[in-house]
Amino acid sequence: MAWLTLDDTQKIMRIIDHVISKRIEITIRVKGERGPFTSKIIRINQGSISSETESRPELIIENLFPEEANSLLRSLPEVAVEFSINKTLCRCIVECIGSSSTPPHVGFIMSFPESLEIKEKRREDRFTYGTTEFISAGFRLAKRAKRDKLFELNVLTCSRHGLGLLVTRKDLDLLRILKKGDRLDDIILLAPWAMITVSGTVSHVTKIEEGKHKGCYLLGIDSRDIIGDCKPNND
Repeated sequence: MAWLTLDDTQKIMRIIDHVISKRIEITIRVKGERGPFTSKIIRINQGSISSETESRPELIIENLFPEEANSLLRSLPEVAVEFSINKTLCRCIVECIGSSSTPPHVGFIMSFPESLEIKEKRREDRFTYGTTEFISAGFRLAKRAKRDKLFELNVLTCSRHGLGLLVTRKDLDLLRILKKGDRLDDIILLAPWAMITVSGTVSHVTKIEEGKHKGCYLLGIDSRDIIGDCKPNND
């Protein structure tokens, strides 16, 4: 099964927020050590607390188990972190920046991952997702557009067999390319727990007349590859 790489900081942050809220255990692997060691992510610091000039977010994690791994972590330039969400494996590389000794966040300050690898799940697996929360949908239109371009749209609504994708001003050229009935293959859907690939058909293009997205468009996609109930992404 393929690994898909996510390098969008905001989307990685949403996934890690999910890991924090669900108290999902993380595994820390150290090359050459028997391990693995375990911990949990306590919080994300939006601004660095270890440097006055560094602006990237940081992760605060609990002390490792077993305890002897804590002294080892301080001496390493970087470590591999893995965690699973609904049996979907995610992994990244981070480094230890320092210790966090202010209660209740006693543990370590780790760098925020520059990228996150997610083990892809395809529609052929036919597994049930349960309640899902898709963040975005990405697809290319190399055959229809003058140039190959990746369109990455936020998922505004989600139903059992379809999606409503938000088309903002920066992607309005998409509406000149697609029309009702057009088929889209290899749509990559990102959720906090997985990245999956589906196909679908354009069902409608509707202008949004009110609310915070007034003036934008809703691109409806019918897809029989989506299994389970969905809920809207209200971000």
